[in-house]
Amino acid sequence: MGFDVADSSTHSIILMVMITIIIGALILAYFLGFIQLPFHNCLAPAIIQIVGVNHNGEKLESQVVIRSFSHEEINNSHLMARIKVNDEYLLAFISTLDGNDFIPTKHYGVKTIGGSGCRGQFFAPKETIVIDLKNGFIHPGDNVELRIYRKLIGCHSPLAPGNLLDSEYMEKYEEEFIFSQMKDYRLFSQHWYYA
Repeated sequence: MGFDVADSSTHSIILMVMITIIIGALILAYFLGFIQLPFHNCLAPAIIQIVGVNHNGEKLESQVVIRSFSHEEINNSHLMARIKVNDEYLLAFISTLDGNDFIPTKHYGVKTIGGSGCRGQFFAPKETIVIDLKNGFIHPGDNVELRIYRKLIGCHSPLAPGNLLDSEYMEKYEEEFIFSQMKDYRLFSQHWYYA
């Protein structure tokens, strides 16, 4: 009976060591880029997402509808947005998602913003904002990317890079987090939508 206990203990130690080695190998493979996960090419999670694009009519109206999928309210005055179409930034800059603060700003390329998400101080979960861009910015079939930046309050470190061996991803990561031109702001949300 004493030998059975010893054998069981030895087997459990060997099993624990093997499990630890396998988990360590999986973590190492993930950080070296050998394991690809679906969110791997994103620099930030899709907390605020594009849920629709209106590019109808002869004038190709370019309206982007965004929705908050956050679990908490986000202060609109701490958010700003940039939009890319087919990997090129539009000449449209949205310095705040607070509707009242947006009115007096210089907003080239953006006619108006509206919707329940920009009426108050906070962008609550499931609320939407409609960004009405200059006509002709977005065409059917375009790849539209929304980048939301959040003002840094306190000490925040950048998100850890996802794929260290993907040079294109790392260039984007360095541009966004290390050599950022957005003083006092960091990328908060990133989402793609095919118009």
